[in-house]
Amino acid sequence: MSDFSDPAAETAVLAAALAQKQVVPAVVALESSVFTVPTLRLVHDAIKQLASGSDPLDHATVARRASQGAVSREQATAVDRSVMDLIGKGDDYAVSFYLDRLTSLHTARQAHATVQRLGQMVNESLRLDDPTVLEQGVARAVEDLQALGVGHEPTEADRPMSLNELLDKKFEHRWLIPDLLEVTDRLVITGFEGTGKSYLVAQLVMCIAAGLHPFLGVPVADHAQVLVIDAENSERQTARRYRHIRDIIEKQCAKVGSAVPDWGEKVRFVIRPEGIALNESRVIRSIERAIAATQPQFVAMGPLYRLHRLDTRDEQAAKELTDAIDRLRVKYQFAVVAEAHVAHGQAGAQRALRPTGSSLFLRWPEFGYGLRPALGQEKEEHPSRVELAPWRGGREDRMWPRTLQHSITMPWGNGDPDYYQEAKRRGYV
Repeated sequence: MSDFSDPAAETAVLAAALAQKQVVPAVVALESSVFTVPTLRLVHDAIKQLASGSDPLDHATVARRASQGAVSREQATAVDRSVMDLIGKGDDYAVSFYLDRLTSLHTARQAHATVQRLGQMVNESLRLDDPTVLEQGVARAVEDLQALGVGHEPTEADRPMSLNELLDKKFEHRWLIPDLLEVTDRLVITGFEGTGKSYLVAQLVMCIAAGLHPFLGVPVADHAQVLVIDAENSERQTARRYRHIRDIIEKQCAKVGSAVPDWGEKVRFVIRPEGIALNESRVIRSIERAIAATQPQFVAMGPLYRLHRLDTRDEQAAKELTDAIDRLRVKYQFAVVAEAHVAHGQAGAQRALRPTGSSLFLRWPEFGYGLRPALGQEKEEHPSRVELAPWRGGREDRMWPRTLQHSITMPWGNGDPDYYQEAKRRGYV
């Protein structure tokens, strides 16, 4: 992605138009120059032509019509491949985000061109010592910027949404795990050393991929695409943990009669034990390409302090990090769980479960939970029973157990009798 183009967003808009018929009018209304990739511009032109005709608006017809506008056989082949790559994509894309982004980038390109022309006119005015050249350049620049809507007078369309409009909207939960995690949720998990927070994160990853409830072991959802971005552990360490959990999940799937997911497709990894600097443009572009190629519904990343080169105790550094994660989360519509460490406490003192670093990390997620040894197990290096304690109030009521314990069903099973009764009442068990 350059400063003034985003091919991934261009592709997403076209994929959504072919998958969601209600999106077609908004895509057709875009100017062709919004698309910077020539092959994608041809695809957009084909969609516009087909939308106003009687031919079907499907992948094969769009590919055939777009190929007709190609200037060479090679470009026709590239166009056909681009359309075929859109099959099966676009159903869940947040297309309004992409439409706004393409429009903004298009405006930025036009404004940049206007500024460049004005700079040329300034130089020409100085070279000729003719102030009228500068006056003409400024006048044209003002006219061009006004045409782009820069500095325009507010209209009715600029008025914010009214209460009635807001309340007339129908909102439904988009659950990954019913009553537990929703698409675009942010969860931060902390814990004392040895309490098993990394195993809990891995358990969430594998259960969501398998469509199993992570604490009850019963099927509750479809298989989901997940991505793990590990900035601390080596491939060897990660493989050991996930091999163990995979074997447990497969046994549980067999026990409850649920299909085992295609692990080779549903669970993907970016492993960088040296750390990942999401504040560096080159690095975040690489991570974004991985996300765009995977289209995950759930991303596990962390630990937080290794996702930024600067000291995340600094408020600005923490904001840069959370802003980077939020941009990707909103753009690609995934829930995220981030692992974080806690500060070392004094001997015998009750340690806080809040994450180390800036206080921003306390405000950022929808949910924050920490693991600490349960009563009577404080001296165990790897306690078999832990409290799952919230260190911030959740923004919605969700069904999280208060106690976890080692079990044969899951690495971390429910250890809260009240939780089981509530799950039974809701029909999960």
